[in-house]
Amino acid sequence: MSADASSAALGDGRIARRLTSSRPAPAPPAPPRLAPAPPAAKLPPAARIRGPRASWLWLLGAASALVVGLELIRPLAYLTPTLRATSETAITLLAATCACLLAGQFAHTHRLRHLLLLAATSTFALTELVGSTLPAMLQVRAANGLTAVVAPGQLLVAALLAASALTPADRLITAGRHALLITAALSAAVTGAAELIGLTLHRQLLGAGGYERATVGQMLQHPLALSVLLVTAALLTLAAVGFSRHGRADDRRFSSLLAGAALLLAAARICYLVQPIAAPDVLTPRELLCLLGVAVLLVGLVARELDTRATLRHAAALAERSKVAQDLHDGLAQDLAFIAAQAARLAGESGQDHPLVVAARRALAVSRGTISELSDVSQARPQEALDAVAHELRERFAIAIAVDVQPESELPKEAVHDVVRIAREAIANAARHGGAQNVVVSLRRTDAGHSLRVRDDGCGMREALGGFGLSSMRDRAVALGGSLAVRSRRYGGTDLKVDFR
Repeated sequence: MSADASSAALGDGRIARRLTSSRPAPAPPAPPRLAPAPPAAKLPPAARIRGPRASWLWLLGAASALVVGLELIRPLAYLTPTLRATSETAITLLAATCACLLAGQFAHTHRLRHLLLLAATSTFALTELVGSTLPAMLQVRAANGLTAVVAPGQLLVAALLAASALTPADRLITAGRHALLITAALSAAVTGAAELIGLTLHRQLLGAGGYERATVGQMLQHPLALSVLLVTAALLTLAAVGFSRHGRADDRRFSSLLAGAALLLAAARICYLVQPIAAPDVLTPRELLCLLGVAVLLVGLVARELDTRATLRHAAALAERSKVAQDLHDGLAQDLAFIAAQAARLAGESGQDHPLVVAARRALAVSRGTISELSDVSQARPQEALDAVAHELRERFAIAIAVDVQPESELPKEAVHDVVRIAREAIANAARHGGAQNVVVSLRRTDAGHSLRVRDDGCGMREALGGFGLSSMRDRAVALGGSLAVRSRRYGGTDLKVDFR
């Protein structure tokens, strides 16, 4: 296991003092204070981010209801093949872009909510491509073989969005790359299944072979088809309510935008009930509401992506400081300790005031202070300190590491150091002994205090259970006033948990 840089540096200092003369020596000058991290790398805490007020959602809901009401009074439809094809293409491209951004977010956070959102947006993009974009671009009027995917596909998308909204934002999963591949495959399979369900629905309602002559208006005359659209609108509304109420303190803005997007998509589904036009060359408010909903979702994802990139830059800056401290300890500090030891012999002959003795002592003190300040994480927030550790070990072991810190999990400055060291040792054990490819680090506030968990998808840490690393982590947990527990996970890997006050 790697030694603590600052502790080793202090150890070097004690060795050097024992090797010096027993006669009292003048106190070395205080080491200079290091400048703080560059302002460009410093970020506002995630917990301070404030999302839009609830009134924004009420106004958006009122505007959507107004559009639906106007559609009930006087339906609007414009014969414009080019604009219809453009709007459908834009919806598909925006949804595909949202899916790509969500894939990156999930790779960073490992949150189940983001994975469900990814499944919803990718399924939505495929459904729009097959059921709306292609017919609009090809201007195929009798395109029921393709448009059959829309109703069941939108129902599945609404169900995924509602599941995402009702899933706790703190629910994490260890799987990383495999989960993304499985989600992409399932989205394609769900779209194909929606197409088959839609075609079967047409055949059952209109007779064998009748789906080629069917229109959406005829479909809506059947209670089953009407129920599908009503359930879709209800699920989208439920998703909007869930996102608006269950957002974490660090992603309230994103949750509010998700709620707004769900409201707009629900209004689009209701407009589909009011004016069921299947012609691919006719533009209605339904397409505009759908386009606006996907655009709102994209705005939220872009804002979150920018915050994530800024956080990663800050973590990289902290990790670089730690790396410089390690390099100083392994190189310069070791040499200075040797010089100070040799200078002790000279002090016995020429006295403690010899320039070489004084210079050696001063250089060792300065290097020791520099290393201590560079490796000190007590001034950093828990999220920042754990992100820096994840950035460092992610590059060293070539594994995926996700960090999720509850915004309310503020720690005393003296506890941050021990928490970071435990997390570092647990991640290193998972990579070295467990062969893990994905590690999830979470810090939560509990009724009894705080809880640190490190989970991985490796084969376990049996080789390290009796080693110095686990003993060191247990000692640090006791120093925090808590306890450490390690167990094997049901589906492979290790779950390390530290509960402390």
